[in-house]
Amino acid sequence: MTDPRPAPPGRLLALDALRGVAALIVLVHHVSMTVPAISAAYESSDGVALWSVGWWTTLSPLKILFAGPEFVLVFFVLSGFVLVLSPLAATAYNWRSYFPRRIIRLAVPVVVSVALAAAWIALVPRTGGDAGGAWLARQDDPNVGLANLLSEASVIGSTNRPDVNPPLWSLAWEMWFSLLLPAGVLLAAATRRWTPIWAAVLIAVSGFGYVEHIEPLMYLPAFALGTLLAANVDALRARGAALTAHRWGTVAWVGLTALGPLLLIAHWLVRPLVSGPWGDLTLALRVPGAVLIVAVVALWPPLQRPLTVRPLVWLGSISFSLYLVHFPIVVAFGNIFGPSRWWLAALVSVPLSLLLAQLMYRWVELPSQRFASWAGRAAAHPSRPARLTRAARVTRAARVTRAARSAQRAAPPA
Repeated sequence: MTDPRPAPPGRLLALDALRGVAALIVLVHHVSMTVPAISAAYESSDGVALWSVGWWTTLSPLKILFAGPEFVLVFFVLSGFVLVLSPLAATAYNWRSYFPRRIIRLAVPVVVSVALAAAWIALVPRTGGDAGGAWLARQDDPNVGLANLLSEASVIGSTNRPDVNPPLWSLAWEMWFSLLLPAGVLLAAATRRWTPIWAAVLIAVSGFGYVEHIEPLMYLPAFALGTLLAANVDALRARGAALTAHRWGTVAWVGLTALGPLLLIAHWLVRPLVSGPWGDLTLALRVPGAVLIVAVVALWPPLQRPLTVRPLVWLGSISFSLYLVHFPIVVAFGNIFGPSRWWLAALVSVPLSLLLAQLMYRWVELPSQRFASWAGRAAAHPSRPARLTRAARVTRAARVTRAARSAQRAAPPA
């Protein structure tokens, strides 16, 4: 394990660690789906016996440890929160630099992940069939034709579920929000007034999206709520400090900390009791749940401290790479070992996913970040006179410093 790099000024390591925890839970979710009993319980709660493994992983509070799709919403809120901070703080933000930086930052690791997924499919054909459960059966016969690989690598070409590297579905929404960031910044600035009303409207829009199954309305409000949180973070921190100082402040913070995960998995806790539009509404509760999780981590220092331990910070640093590379590994070893030895597949796929994520981070993600920074500077096209002026100032300062040192050496002793 490598030592994590220091956080840049103003960056909250606890939020990076939260992203790492979310990526790990997505990995655990996909590993659990290679267990036929869990896969069946995930598809339907009918006939799931009380205290069975399917009940524990889908219908009990332990679902939070297997809530992969739900924690993708945490990614969305985090992206909305983080991406608008710099434009909001800048008096004149350079959008010409931002767009190539952001696109390259996302696109290069995605392209490499598609290539890696295709390689895993070629090495370990997906032929699990129904014996491995409904989830593994859905991964059979992926389309590895060149046209489909290019479509998945393009990310923004389609928001449908990819079948070579399925987690890329969320990257399509990440890219769309990244391209719409100027509108997100305007929205963030607008939410500094009437913040509770804006939050209620966005949650209502998301709920409508879930009921009507309109994906842009389901997912984009999560990003927008993240921008709302970022725009009001200073005021919220002041209120958070006042709450902490209150007599019952710690109790209130603990309650808010528990409420976020509860809302995130509320749909599963009541799933046997509701259906139809009411079930969709309970599914929509994951959006305010994700917002509350991010908000509590961002605003309550006692929760930040345990999240900044070295393993979690490291996990946060590789979270994007882990999200991109783990799925084909989980499916490959699920097929190799079969449903009866899912535990052996897990013992191999989890550490291998972490190892490959570390390599991906070092050899793909970091170089892509450097390339993205270079492309951003090139796209900004700073004027030549400005560059010469800055160089002249540096040269002049160096000359003054050398002259002062020479004069000091030449001066007679007192």
